[in-house]
Amino acid sequence: MFRPRWTGALAAAIALACACSSPPKKPKLPVTDPSVDPEGPHRAQVEAQLRPYLDGELVSGIVVGLYDLGKREIYGFGTGPGKRVPDGATLFALGPVTKVYMGVLLADAIQRKEVELDAPIADLLPPGVTVPTRDRTPITVRHLALHSSGLPAQPPSVNILAPNPYATYDEEALYRDLLATELDAQPGAGIQYSNYGAGLLGFALGRKLGGGFAKALETRVLAPLELRDTFFTVPAGAAGRRALGSDDDLAPAQLWTWSALAGAGGLVSTVRDQLKFLEVQLDAAAGGKLPLRPAVRLTHEAQLENERSAENEGLGWMIDSAGRYWHGGGGGGFRSYLSFDPKTRRGVVVLASTNASPLDTIGRLMWDVLGGTAKPAFALPAADKLAELAGTYELGGAKLQVVASGKRLYLEGGNEPRRRIVPFAADRYWIEAFQSLAVFQRSEDDARKVTGIVFSVGGRQIVARRVE
Repeated sequence: MFRPRWTGALAAAIALACACSSPPKKPKLPVTDPSVDPEGPHRAQVEAQLRPYLDGELVSGIVVGLYDLGKREIYGFGTGPGKRVPDGATLFALGPVTKVYMGVLLADAIQRKEVELDAPIADLLPPGVTVPTRDRTPITVRHLALHSSGLPAQPPSVNILAPNPYATYDEEALYRDLLATELDAQPGAGIQYSNYGAGLLGFALGRKLGGGFAKALETRVLAPLELRDTFFTVPAGAAGRRALGSDDDLAPAQLWTWSALAGAGGLVSTVRDQLKFLEVQLDAAAGGKLPLRPAVRLTHEAQLENERSAENEGLGWMIDSAGRYWHGGGGGGFRSYLSFDPKTRRGVVVLASTNASPLDTIGRLMWDVLGGTAKPAFALPAADKLAELAGTYELGGAKLQVVASGKRLYLEGGNEPRRRIVPFAADRYWIEAFQSLAVFQRSEDDARKVTGIVFSVGGRQIVARRVE
C-alpha cells in the first residue's frame, strides 16, 4: 500500500493530531483459451458482488479471473480501452504484484547459487555505495525480500503524491538516497512494507544477474513461463489493449513508470496471463513438472511470521491464516490482486483500472464466490443517506466540510484539495489520499443525527465534531 505525504490545512490538522546459461528444455505450459466463456458458472455471482462498486461509481473498469480445478473463468465489467468492456486480453498495471515475480527470480538465483539470502545487499551493489545500517546490523537480501529491512516505505527524495513519482528515479538517485536514509528499525526487527526496499532488491538482482532487472526477469521468468502478455514496456502492437487508469474519483490518472525501482511495481499484464501464472503456482505446489517448479516452490515456503497480521511472509507471497497465498495493492490509477490455494487448487485474479483501496476487498469476495459462501453484496448508501452525513465538522481548530454530490461524498477544508470519501460498509468510509478510515458517529437517541467523524490514521484515532 502506498502511503503519501500530507499537505495543506486539513493534512496539517490530521498530522498535528497524530504527531546466464540456457535452461534445459522443459514441458510446455498449457495455453489459456482466449475464448473463455463469458457466461461461465460463476458469472451471476461475480456480477452480484461487483454491482455495488459499479453502480456506486467506485471503479471504472475491472476484470476478474477465477481458476477452479483447472477451469478458467474471465469476467469483465465497466469501461476499458476504446470504451469497450475490458476482457482477459486487456492490459493493466500489476503494481505491487510485480514483487511476486521478483520472488521467483530471486528463488531461481538462490538455487543457481548466484545469490545467498543472508548476503548483505551491499555485496550486490558497486563498491563505494553506502547502504544504511542500524545497531551495526547490515541489510541483507532476506531483509529486503521480507520487508524487514527497516527502510521506510518510500525513498526520501520521492514525492508519492506526484503524478508519476518514480519516473526520474534513476540509479544515481537511488545511491544518493541510500546515503541519506536513516533506518526506521534494526534490520530483521519487524515487518514494514517498503517499495523502497523491494525496488532496491530488484535493482541489485538486475546488476548481479546482468542486464538490469527487467531483462533478467524477462529472460529467466517470463520467457520460460510463456507469459507473452506480461511486459515492463508495452509494445506498440499491444498498446491499444492497455487500460487507462483512474483515481478514486474516477478522474484520469497518469501511468506510473518505475525506472530504477521497477522491481517494486513495474509490470503490466492481463488476467489471461495471470491465470496462467497461478496455474504454474498450483502445479509447483502439487509437485508437477512445469518450468521453474523448484524456484516457484521455494517462494511458497514461509520465511517470517508477521505478528501484527498473523500471516507469514514468503519470497513475494503473503500467506494468510487459511494457507492461501496472495499479494495485492495499487498505485498509478490501478489496483491488483492475485491469490491461490494449493489445498483446493483454486485461484483468484482481480485487475482494476481504478486505484482505491476498498477494491482490495473484491479478492476476498471472489474467494467466497468460489467457496459457495458469498453473502448478499453490501448495499451502498442512497442519496438521502449521503445527505445525512453532509455538514461542517471541526478538527483541531480547522473547519471541514463533508459534501454530498450525486452518488459521491467529498471532504473539503482549508487549502486541502477536495478528497473523495469512498464507502465500503455502513457509516465506514475510506480517504485514499490520507490512507485513512473515516467512521461517522451517530446519536444514541436519533440514528439519523450524525454527531462526528472518527479518523483512524497510522493506528491512532482523531475525532472531528460536527458543528453544523
